[in-house]
This record gives sequence, C-alpha cells and structure tokens, in this order.
Amino acid sequence: MTKNRIPLFALLLVLVLTFFVYQPGLSGYFLFDDSVNIIENNQLHIHNLDWPGLKQAAMSGIAGMLGRPISMLSFALDYLVADNNPAQFKRTNLIIHLLNGICIYFLALLLLKAHRTKFAFSIPVANAGWVSVCITAAWLLHPLNLSSVLYVVQRMTSLSSLFCFLGLIFYVHGRLLMAANSKGWLYVFAAFFVFTPLAIFSKENGALLPLFLFLTESIFFRFDAPILSRKLLKTIYTCTLALPLLVILAYTAWHPEWLGDTYKIRDFTLAERLLTEARIVWFYIRLIFVPDINLLGLYHDDIAISRDLLDPITTLPACLGILGLAITGIAGYKRLPIVAYGILFFLLGHSLESSFIPLELIHEHRNYLPSFGLIFALTFYLFVPGKHNESMKIRSLLAIFILFMLGSISYLRAAQWGDVAEMKLKEVAHHPMSHRANMDIATFYASLPATNQIEADEYYSEAYKFYVRAAELSSSDTLGLMGLISLHANRAMPVETAWITVLTQRLTKLPFATNTGNSLSRLSQCTIAKNCQGIDDVVGQLFEAAFKNPTLSGRTKTQLLFAWSDYLLQIRQDQTAALRAAREAAAREPTDIDAQMNLAIILVNLNLNEEARKQISVIRQLDRLQTYTSSLKDLEKLIK
Repeated sequence: MTKNRIPLFALLLVLVLTFFVYQPGLSGYFLFDDSVNIIENNQLHIHNLDWPGLKQAAMSGIAGMLGRPISMLSFALDYLVADNNPAQFKRTNLIIHLLNGICIYFLALLLLKAHRTKFAFSIPVANAGWVSVCITAAWLLHPLNLSSVLYVVQRMTSLSSLFCFLGLIFYVHGRLLMAANSKGWLYVFAAFFVFTPLAIFSKENGALLPLFLFLTESIFFRFDAPILSRKLLKTIYTCTLALPLLVILAYTAWHPEWLGDTYKIRDFTLAERLLTEARIVWFYIRLIFVPDINLLGLYHDDIAISRDLLDPITTLPACLGILGLAITGIAGYKRLPIVAYGILFFLLGHSLESSFIPLELIHEHRNYLPSFGLIFALTFYLFVPGKHNESMKIRSLLAIFILFMLGSISYLRAAQWGDVAEMKLKEVAHHPMSHRANMDIATFYASLPATNQIEADEYYSEAYKFYVRAAELSSSDTLGLMGLISLHANRAMPVETAWITVLTQRLTKLPFATNTGNSLSRLSQCTIAKNCQGIDDVVGQLFEAAFKNPTLSGRTKTQLLFAWSDYLLQIRQDQTAALRAAREAAAREPTDIDAQMNLAIILVNLNLNEEARKQISVIRQLDRLQTYTSSLKDLEKLIK
C-alpha cells in the first residue's frame, strides 16, 4: 500500500514544481485577444452573483460559433473577484493547468491498464504509476503549453481540454468495468453526453472528444463486448460522429459558398492553407521534441505561406511526411498500439484548427491537447523494459534530465512573460519578421508615459521605428500605417500624405480583416475623444475607403457601421446620417441582440424615445434567456 502511494506523492511534487515554475509569469499583463474578449467586454464585468448578470456574462462571447459560454462565465467570476487584475485570471488558468495534469496522470494509468489487459507487451503494474507521473510531468512542464496558461484568453483551450480529459477518463474507466463484467455504461454515457457538451461550450474543438473516444475504443478495446453492448456502442458513435459529419457534408454541398466566403478576409486560399499547415504541423512536432526558446513565441505570423507544393521547397516533403505519419499510425494498429495511439491522437487533435477551417495559420496553444499523444507514446517506450532491463537506470536518468530541461525552459519563458517590456522585446528579437511582434512593441512604446522630453523623444523614436517596420513587412498591412497616423495625431504632429494614400488603397482593395476594423474603430474613438488631433477628415476618408471594400462583410461590417455612426454624430454632427448608418448596421444583424442594443442606445441618445421604446420591445422578444433585462431597464430609465 505504501509503495502504491509513492507515485501519488511524486505527482504532488510535480504539481508543486509546476506551480513554482509558472510563478514568475503571473505578474504579466493581458495580451493580444485578451483585450477585446475581457478588458473591453463590459457585459463580462459583473459585480455580484445575480442570475441575469451571470447569464449576460456567459453569453457575451464573440469568439467561435457558440460564444464559448462556460469560458466566458469563468472570466466573469475572475472579474468579480479582482476586477481586471490579470494576475487573478492567470492564477485561475494555472489551477486549470494543474487540474489537467492530474487528469493526465489518471488517464495514463487507465490507458496503461487497458493496454496491459489487452496486450502481453506492456509496462508492469508496479511501474505504471511512475510512468504516469513522468508523462504528467513532461506535459505539465513543457514550455509549448505555457501560452495556454499565461495568455489569459486561451483558458478556452485549457478548459475545453479539461473536459476532454475527464471524458476520456470516464470512458476508459467505464469500458474497463464493462470488460470485468461490471456496469460501466453510466461512465460511458457521461463521456459522450456530459463532458462533450461541456468541452464544446468551452471551445468548439471540444467536438473532437467523440473522435478521441473512438480512437481509444479502436486501439485499446476494439469493440470487444457482448453483442448488445457492441451494438449500442456503434449506435452512439454513429450518432456522435457519422451523422454530424454527414450533416456538415450535406450543408457544404448545398451551400458551398460558406467555406469560400470565409476565406475572403484571408491572404491565403483553402489549398494554400492545407499546404502550409503540413509544414506547420512538423514545426509543432519539432517544438514538442526540441523546445527551442528562440523559436517559441506568442506570434508566429512570420511563417511563409505555401503557394504550391514546391513553394517553399519543404512543402512537398512536409505533405508526404504527414501522410507517412498517418499511415504509420494506422499500420501500427495491431503491432504497435501505443505508437498508433500517440500519432493518431496528435493528428486528430489538429484535424480542426490545422485543416480546412480558415483560422489564422499557427498558434502554439493548438498543441495543448494534441501533444499528450506524442508525450504519452514517447514516455511509454522510454520505460518499457523489454529485453534491456540493464539500461533502465540510464533511461530513468535521461527522463530526469529531460524533465529538468523542460522545467528550466518553462521557468525562463515564464520570467520573460512576467515582464511586459522584456516579453515584447524578446518576441521581436526572436521573430524579427513577425508583423504582430513589431506592432506589439511599437504600440507598447507609443503608450508609455514619459516623465521628461528626453524619454518622450526616445519612446516616439522606438514606436516610429517598429510601426514603419511592421508596415514594410507586409504589403497588405493596415495596422502599422494606422499606428503611425495615431502616433503623430496623439502628439499633434503632421501626418504624412503617403501614409494616408497607401492606407486608403489597402482599405479599399485588400482582404478586410477583423483587426483592421477594430483598429479603425479605435482611431475614430481617439479622434472623438480629442486625443488624436488634426485627423478628423482623414478618419472620415478611411471609413469611406473601407466601405468600398467588397470583402468587408459580416459582423466586422456591422461593427464598423456603428463606429461610423458614432463618428458621424460626434465629429460631423450629422444626426440623420448617423442614424441611417446605425439602422443599416442593426438591419444587417436582425437577430443579433448586441447590434439591436447598439441601435437602441443611439436612439435614446438622440432622444427618439418612441422609436427607442419599440426597439427595446424588439430586443425583449429576442432576449429569450433574459440576459439583457438589467441593461434594458437602465435604458428605460434614461427615456423617462
């Protein structure tokens, strides 16, 4: 009994070590998408635990098709505890990371038990706990997982992964009970019908859980069950895998434009994305096995897009390599089940975010769940005695050395992320060709408060240098040029005509990205607040150029119309045009409550009380969950 508990004490030590490794990074600030999802999301900022406020916070998400309500609710609870203190949000992320580590330990134990039950060649019972601890430590301490912890908004990834791991634990435990002639169906049903929805409503790639369950069943259990149980299992998989896939295929065949239209805002096509992702997946594998701190980073937009199989030349080998990996995984189904499981788990984990969906090309956090597969397989074969028991001490020392290296790199990286200036400087040093890294450091210098003129000149010079570099790095850049305009307008300095000319052309013709709309809206707000001087007409010219762009559509256009309405009202003082723009924006999204709320606010501000009352009535009909009840009451008070 005491020996069996020793691995649990080792697990506790690993959790404590991970906690201290991440401590330097908890002092960091919000990053990148944290702003729009948390800081600027007023519906998330609750002050008590009343039901309407919680519902409104949960439904306030703008990421993904479903809004990710479970993740949003967790952000709201952090805000309730500590307002917009990033340390509180990061501590919660770290707790979720540690919980995931605990789940990995028990999942590894169960998988090793299932493997031992099915196959003769396996790890002895006495060693299973230690191997599971090693798997857990490698995953917890791996520096590739750091961005999922210290980049606050990626709680969506870690929380979805938590429910996926729990679903896998319940499923394997249930199937082991069924194999021992015990009742395990309750656990199996929980995996499909409790943890899958929880994972999906944390982040949409939680929909991969049934696929992971199918892989686990195929490798470790192979549908070995009584006839009725086997039929029921196959029916569940048909309902959770085959039917949704058929629905997606049928919808795509009936509405093929949905996929093509979503690529309009990207500077790559579907084919180019698939080719590029082959290279990116190999880049991920390299970082898993050789986590070079100089290659790791928040931004990886400096990777070249594959325009065809030979441009760049590594594209074809990468594609053939991915095919080879898949074949190896499938071929190893019988002889090397752990290899098959590790490879296929990793590939399936990337089957959404690294495939046809027109997301941004590369982010480290996409490996948070998939990396478990490769780490599980590698650690298993590191510790399988086989015919080489005499090398076990050397292999154990090698494992300790690997864990030490992983922990050291993560600690160094956490220390960098804990210092805002240090992190931004390292990002641009490690990724000098990254447009976003240059934009980030430029915006940082532009916003630094100076205590004297020498500092002010130095900050301006650095901001100017990095904004110019960002604009030069990309022929489609708009953010660097807007940054230059904002930098000069904030300091009442003249804006160069060339910036306006080039920016106007790009806003008119190039694919219109969401962050371009956000940047233009912020520039308009700066002008309205009188913080940006001398560019009133310039901002109007930029808006007019944006509305000529044929790729401006969807929610981005709706939000830009509302920003345009505000500009027309505050700067040009044209109430008629402002109201027309707001009505057009609301009409574009007739079922979007936020869009209808924006129109209601504008109507109240213009003292169009009768129309405002009608608009509030429309919103109440849309608000079936009554998440906007409190906000609507506030608007009615303003009317009175």
